[in-house]
Amino acid sequence: MFVNWLSAFMTRTYYNKIIHLVSFNIPYPPDYGGVMDVFYKIEALKKQGIGIILHSFSYGRGRSRTLERECLRVYYYRRDLNLFHLFRKDPFIVLSRSNSSLLTNLLSDTNPIIFEGLHTTRFLNHPALEGRMKMVRTHNIEHIYYSNLAANEKNPFRNLFFRREADKLERYEPVLSGASLLLTISPGDTEYFQSRYGKTLFVGPFHPGNGCEAAGGKGDFVLLHGDFSTAENDAGALYLLREMAPRLRHKIVVAGKRPSEEMTRIASRLPNVRMVPNPSQAQMNELLANAQVCLLNASQPSGMKLKLINALCSGRHVVASPAVVTGSGLGSLCSTASYPDDWVTLTEKLMNEEFTSEMREVRNRVLANVADNRTNAIRIIEAVNHYGRRV
Repeated sequence: MFVNWLSAFMTRTYYNKIIHLVSFNIPYPPDYGGVMDVFYKIEALKKQGIGIILHSFSYGRGRSRTLERECLRVYYYRRDLNLFHLFRKDPFIVLSRSNSSLLTNLLSDTNPIIFEGLHTTRFLNHPALEGRMKMVRTHNIEHIYYSNLAANEKNPFRNLFFRREADKLERYEPVLSGASLLLTISPGDTEYFQSRYGKTLFVGPFHPGNGCEAAGGKGDFVLLHGDFSTAENDAGALYLLREMAPRLRHKIVVAGKRPSEEMTRIASRLPNVRMVPNPSQAQMNELLANAQVCLLNASQPSGMKLKLINALCSGRHVVASPAVVTGSGLGSLCSTASYPDDWVTLTEKLMNEEFTSEMREVRNRVLANVADNRTNAIRIIEAVNHYGRRV
């Protein structure tokens, strides 16, 4: 008993506060938007003296020594992929992350909790957690996100799943009224959730960048990048390859995870296009640093596109569709294209414009308010401190 007391005392002495964080997936490696936000949030909070007890649902990823070094403790839970969940009224993404051991572990103390996404909120309103500070990190307006996945999905079974899940998520979303605070990821999402549930705090995305580090001067190619395993990113890239790439006079590099056969086939027919499938992080960083223009196309306006943050931190000029920048607070840093002529004209123009130190300074001023890891970590900590003084 003395050993347990001593361990608890030393933990409290070393860390200013302790927070439980419930993640929808194991957030390492941080190789796509959602887990990137989780991992770099943990890292940023730790730098501010916050100890994290991490709870992760596991599917497709194994235990992580890196996470076990970054966190006070890490609990792993198997995701329950029972197909009977598909026929229940609540969303599959929530039901598959319902584990009684999670509730037991959350009840081991009275520290604040961050639930990452609507996915992890099965126990948000459980009577045993009444009185706790319970924050929900909203990564997207999930029913809009799933409706968009359905709109871009050609497989009939997956399309049906996404449409049904979107309906369930819209009905389920009011569970968020039981949260102490919603940590919204973009100014646009903040307006949406504030109008419905109140109790919102804008906390921009956490990411690997440290302000704008884009190289000056000019690059000699156009970069189209993203996680092409998602239907939206695949559709956005295909649109540009069909409608814009044949008309562009410059080299285009298409780089990202799991490009579709259709994307690979179309790219192979275009003499100015080079595919880089499944690049390493080092390759991706090099491409972003050397490109002259980054193209970002999407049809989903909610949430915050981490590829936009990466492009603004590491790349030179950015041309984006309205859905990429809408509600992000970062639209002033991008050129916006809606039609094929816009994409071609703006890209051709920017290929001839040097990226200057003045442009870098403007980016840093805007990014500091939206996507600075330290600033966003402090926003969470101040909210926790305020809640502690109130109760």
